[in-house]
Amino acid sequence: MSAKDYNNHQLKLGTFSEEHVVALVKFWQDHHNLEADGYCGPRTQQTLNKEINGSADVSSALGLKALEIATKELGNGEIGGNNSGPHIARYKGIPDDGNPDDDGAWCASFVSYCCKLAADELNVKLPFKTSHGAKGLYKRISKAGSKATYPMPGDVVCWDRGAPGSWQGHIGFVEKYEHGRIYTIEGNSGRFPSVVKRRNHDLNTETRLIGFGRMP
Repeated sequence: MSAKDYNNHQLKLGTFSEEHVVALVKFWQDHHNLEADGYCGPRTQQTLNKEINGSADVSSALGLKALEIATKELGNGEIGGNNSGPHIARYKGIPDDGNPDDDGAWCASFVSYCCKLAADELNVKLPFKTSHGAKGLYKRISKAGSKATYPMPGDVVCWDRGAPGSWQGHIGFVEKYEHGRIYTIEGNSGRFPSVVKRRNHDLNTETRLIGFGRMP
């Protein structure tokens, strides 16, 4: 059993508590020239991330809120026909006409929808224009924020969907990254009836990956 699995088991048993976590955070802060207040804020997270993965980057608050919204959409998707239904209309910001007509690919519409709601909930202006195109949205997010070399929760991930270099792409949210594998939440992945779902990808075997974008 790994240390992570063991500690998770202790948390479930209740023998390892939130008070222990606060004490450990204070100990870490005290040994890294930080105020030992027990709050694992951005500066503390930076030092932890540096220790764990060699990068002091932290997740985007906007990205994390968008990811939170995305998790609430799990299981929603196509109804009646490919790329159609009330959920797809909602993601695309169009009226639901009740017909099973094809309203077009919706992975980027789903990510855009979550980002817009996230900005509203945080009461901030969305720092990039949304797009119904995966590659276009990835470029806008990366330009407004940054391209990430180490994927973190709330980042977006983009792939080639058609021929490499074509306009066709696919985009989703990174939920977590562990041992060379990314765990994602994606819309419009798979055959009809496609729904928002969790997926995972081995980065060692990915051939169509374009990159990761982090919101500001």
